[in-house]
Amino acid sequence: QQNESSSSFDGFLTSKLLLRILGVLLFLCVLSSLYLGSYYHVHHQDYTKATEMKQKKDDFIRRGDKATTAITISEEESKTITETDSKEPSAIHETVVFESIIERVKWTEEQCNSVPEHHVDTLTTSLKKATDLPPLPEGGVAAALKKWMDSEHDNNNDNDDNVYPTCYLPPPKSCDVTSYTLVIMSHTTERLEAFMDPLADMVNSWPGLTEIIIVWNSPRTTLTSVSDKKQQQYAIKLLSWDTDPNHPLRIFFSLEEGLANNLLNRYHPKIQPKNEAVFYFDDDGPFFSKEAMVDSGLEMWKRNSNVQVGAFPRNIRYLSKRMKEAGKKGLMDSIDIVTNNVHGDSGATYPPFTPFCRNATGDHVEYNYFTFPDYNAHMLLPSGSILHRNFLCFIWHPAFEELRTWVVHHKTMPDDMTVSTLVSHLSGRAPRTVPQKINSFNSGRRLNEDSSEYYYDTSANDAPIPNQSHRRLLWKNPNWAKWREEAINSILNYFGAIHPGTVGWCAGTKYSQDHHKHHYECKPENPSLNMIPWLNEGGVGFDHCPPNDRLANTIKRTEWQMQKIMEEDKLVSFCGECKYKNFISCSDRAKYLIDHYDNNPVEAKKNTIKDDENCRKK
Repeated sequence: QQNESSSSFDGFLTSKLLLRILGVLLFLCVLSSLYLGSYYHVHHQDYTKATEMKQKKDDFIRRGDKATTAITISEEESKTITETDSKEPSAIHETVVFESIIERVKWTEEQCNSVPEHHVDTLTTSLKKATDLPPLPEGGVAAALKKWMDSEHDNNNDNDDNVYPTCYLPPPKSCDVTSYTLVIMSHTTERLEAFMDPLADMVNSWPGLTEIIIVWNSPRTTLTSVSDKKQQQYAIKLLSWDTDPNHPLRIFFSLEEGLANNLLNRYHPKIQPKNEAVFYFDDDGPFFSKEAMVDSGLEMWKRNSNVQVGAFPRNIRYLSKRMKEAGKKGLMDSIDIVTNNVHGDSGATYPPFTPFCRNATGDHVEYNYFTFPDYNAHMLLPSGSILHRNFLCFIWHPAFEELRTWVVHHKTMPDDMTVSTLVSHLSGRAPRTVPQKINSFNSGRRLNEDSSEYYYDTSANDAPIPNQSHRRLLWKNPNWAKWREEAINSILNYFGAIHPGTVGWCAGTKYSQDHHKHHYECKPENPSLNMIPWLNEGGVGFDHCPPNDRLANTIKRTEWQMQKIMEEDKLVSFCGECKYKNFISCSDRAKYLIDHYDNNPVEAKKNTIKDDENCRKK
């Protein structure tokens, strides 16, 4: 009986223990369910946000109709995008870009503070103040960006409708782009004829031109109420193009969109270009040819879509030995990258910028407005330039308000210097240059009878004073050159450094020549399409994008024309070694006509003989 009682008690204890164990397991299951549910809720929500924001980002980068729509993005969501997509080279978040600029300024400050004593105050001249406007602060861009990043957009959080779109760098290559937008800014009917006649030709002959935006910086009435009859006819035609649904042109009236009269309006995101590639021309030109802009320029841009590309370069002349040495090394390293056929999306490390040490060493530079160098240019003038539309978001970003305000108040309103410098610091790379003119072996321009033409050395540092009558804007005011020089020094000082300089279109080809004093240049100045390396199989950059069949056929026709010209050339009785007007050799004169007047070799010889019979072989 005692054994039976003991057995019953043991069974009771066992049952009770099992119940307790079962209860604990059940309790743990409930806790696990609650934890997993919470984990799923938190992490799936973040993933969903990241996916939604990635879609917004993709729309901003790739879709033309959404290129500049206001994207309301909270700080939390912005961080989510950065963490999710930081490895995507085609969508670098603005935070990453701003941090890189801040780091560059810190690095340049360290370089400037450690300059050896023998490089300090070595310049024999000093930069004289040319205007009453105070200069931008040294390295001020870093403080402006840090202030913006630290503020967490406090000024915008009160009203979500006013949140500025998040900006993203464009991809390093845009091989699939086939269409482009052309932007011209104007404010007066006096220049309508100057740009409307070329536009009419472009619409009819430029493949891929699907949109033209005229940024009009005056009231609409300046087009609707015109007293001059000829200007009135052009104004009526322009307005008719704007209202014609079948015409690619539309007018963006800046004042009606809440913008003031500002040269930077042509870069405002509100113009909403539908294409990724945006071409720019000034309203008074120069207007470069289809061959230069579309065949050559667009193809270069497609291979380098994260930098500014253009045909109107300017050089900044360094004065200090330290800057010259650093700039030369950076340029040579840049040339090596290009000639080694390094792809833009390869992740290659580009040379560092050259520190600009105004306070530490007294650095200042000269604005070289005498030449348009292929190599070692530091900025591009607007006419003939190409930008990815994503840069528009950066140019008008609130973080750069201090810079834009200074530009507006400076006497020269240097939007060209500002945009070139800003874009180079955003991308961490120098612009790329393309030839201004392409020799298409068509009939050359007719020569005027003025024989006062003379030759210019295209070296960036050793050019003579050019014919001043060709630079009406520059010489309207005798102080213009001083103002421009003050402007570039202030802008460079604000960023603290300058990129290594452009690499010429001819890099890696036999057309690249080592000029005196080790300055490279491209000869001829006006190449034919079959000389452009990225357009021809085996050339530098050709394999960076798929071949263009239309261009391949055009180049074949060019080569056929060249062969025909060479055969005709043998029939021309030309004395190349003879003297042309007792001044230069006849061959030098013919070469000048080829380089500067688009003459083919036969035309150049015939025109030279026509001007001076002494050039005919006896």
